[in-house]
Amino acid sequence: MKHPTSSRTATILVLAVSMAIAFALRVAPAYGVVFTRGIVNFQEPDAWYHVRTVHNLLAHFPHRSGFDPGALFPGGQAVPTGPVWDYMLATPAWILGWGSPAAELIDRVAAWLPAIVGALFPIPAFFLARRLYGVAAGAFAALWMATGSGAFLWLTHLGLADHHAAEGLFAFLALASMCAAVDRAGLRYAWLSGIALGLFLGLRPAGIFVPATLACMVVLEPMAAPAVLRAVVVAGLLFLPASGSLWSEYSWLSIAATGALAAIVWALDTLAQRRCWPAVMRRAAPFAVVAVGGVAAMLAMPHLLGSLAFEIRRLLGREASSRMVAIVQELQPVYRSGPRHGWPSIFRALGVVWIPALPVLLWRPARPAARLLILWTMVMGIGTLMQVRMAIYFLPMSAVLAGVACAWLMHRAPPTRRLLVAAALAVLIVGVNLPWAIAQMGMSNGVAADWQQAHAWLRANSPDPLGDAGAWSQYFPRVLHGSPSVTGAWGVAIWWDFGYELEQLAHRIPMSNGTQEGAGQMARFYTETIPEAAVGWLRRSGARYVVVDPQGPMFAGESHSRFPVQVRMLGRNLDTYLQTLFQRDPEGKMKSMPVYLPTYYQTMVSRLYLADGEAVAGTGPWVFETEPTKEPNGKTVELIVTSRHLASEAEVTDYREQRPFARVTVGCLDPVKSCFTLPAVKGLQRVFSSDLLPLSPNRVVHAVKIFQVMEPD
Repeated sequence: MKHPTSSRTATILVLAVSMAIAFALRVAPAYGVVFTRGIVNFQEPDAWYHVRTVHNLLAHFPHRSGFDPGALFPGGQAVPTGPVWDYMLATPAWILGWGSPAAELIDRVAAWLPAIVGALFPIPAFFLARRLYGVAAGAFAALWMATGSGAFLWLTHLGLADHHAAEGLFAFLALASMCAAVDRAGLRYAWLSGIALGLFLGLRPAGIFVPATLACMVVLEPMAAPAVLRAVVVAGLLFLPASGSLWSEYSWLSIAATGALAAIVWALDTLAQRRCWPAVMRRAAPFAVVAVGGVAAMLAMPHLLGSLAFEIRRLLGREASSRMVAIVQELQPVYRSGPRHGWPSIFRALGVVWIPALPVLLWRPARPAARLLILWTMVMGIGTLMQVRMAIYFLPMSAVLAGVACAWLMHRAPPTRRLLVAAALAVLIVGVNLPWAIAQMGMSNGVAADWQQAHAWLRANSPDPLGDAGAWSQYFPRVLHGSPSVTGAWGVAIWWDFGYELEQLAHRIPMSNGTQEGAGQMARFYTETIPEAAVGWLRRSGARYVVVDPQGPMFAGESHSRFPVQVRMLGRNLDTYLQTLFQRDPEGKMKSMPVYLPTYYQTMVSRLYLADGEAVAGTGPWVFETEPTKEPNGKTVELIVTSRHLASEAEVTDYREQRPFARVTVGCLDPVKSCFTLPAVKGLQRVFSSDLLPLSPNRVVHAVKIFQVMEPD
């Protein structure tokens, strides 16, 4: 029998090594990307939102604004997130800054905290796996947790100051503690689960799937009801300060429903044991409670339940208003969450930890706590298939199951060789994961240098839209429905991806932001082919500036431009702007050729970015005659029969008249310069460009341009 001291030392060593690897992996490769060019370059748009909120919070700590006039033009916007993550960022900055932290200190704390939180995940992974499957499983689970790549690693690394890291940790702690409580480790674990659940809902009020999973556990395992009831009571008390935030009514619904279910099932199970009910009746009772409770809830709260059902359908992309699902990468299904769909996308998002975890899901464990672990992993696995952001919940449990699989393999070896097998498995885990993880952490998704210059220009060369620079740090209480709100004098027409960073870095008000508000209007503006209509909309809506960047046009094809996304958002067909034709090379192989149509060059994004809104003297279009041809895979494509470059658009009419039955496509081959003649755009004037060199297909195009909306003549 091992001495307790040596066992404790081994536990500390395993956790220390795992946490050190996890922390170094999240910090070292990304350090030069995050701390660069004189700013803390936060990764992804939502991180800038939280940084903005935290700066405002610390200006009047501990009071958190419920409304932000600079978040959206016109009218501002209520703060849509729960308060827990913002206080997690603000409190250490407030302490380190002795009650008055500098802006740089606030940014640094916000950059470091996600990596610190990410490095804590091996702790619950180790103890959960050890409790259910032994010390070896715990050690392997901690190692998998520390080294795994994919969406989980990205969401918990340096500079990604969004709430994903904390929401994943609190959900993991809630389930791990509940597993311990169900495993009869003591009621204190039920209280701990409730604390973690309350903090989780305070981070993400829409995260009703966690209490819903606990409710499923109560139905399947009635003996879990006492622990679940205690947990949701504590969670409800902790969630009180977040009440009133966006989607909080759904949180209260899930807390109340899970608590009521647990209380009734507990009472029925106690009664069944005393009255010696038949086993079939005892198993059926929880399902009957759910059925009766569901009918009662539908009758008592039809509006709220209908609203919840609508939100779920919307997030799954089943509603006409589901444009957010179509354009936000983290809301895509895991098999198409990257530039390459299918297996490359799955490995990019999930790494490899799910492979050894998958067989463990087929086991039928006898212990209820282990069944809760399997249930949670399967539910979150299904969620991840639908939306890649759910990987923050799925992958920690996958690491636990992967640890179980590795421990099983180790124990299959003879006792004298188990240490060698364990070492080989550890080397394999590290060797497979680290190269992917290091490469992933070295990537940048922050603010490019050209965008930094654009934000700096706007802040220095335009009047404050709120009328007072101090208003950006002012406390604003939540605006009640129907009451007047604070608004700015003018806004900046900008794509939603850049709205939050524009507010934080430029202190200017975007007309669309990360909540997708205004995204549809901006898509219409950028794809509008009638300049008078586009400029008229800008004037009526109060825009003073318009920003365009290299991802607006289609310089490098569809996958590197947001133009196709904007077209799809509006329900249009990309074929009206771009045709892909095919021709045979000298070896007889089919080769694609993109042909840009007149409507593409007529759009506002092309006119502004390609020609600064100036008149364009076209060089003459290309005319292609095609015939439909079937490829070996059965797909029909347009094969070029003849092609001709005409001197002017006038010649196109004569060409068509001479060949009335021909399949003709008219367009340009250069996405950088229109071959069609275009008049100047009146009412917009370029006032800034981060790169004044002419556009050219032979050099990297990276300029960010700003246009001012001029008064009508």
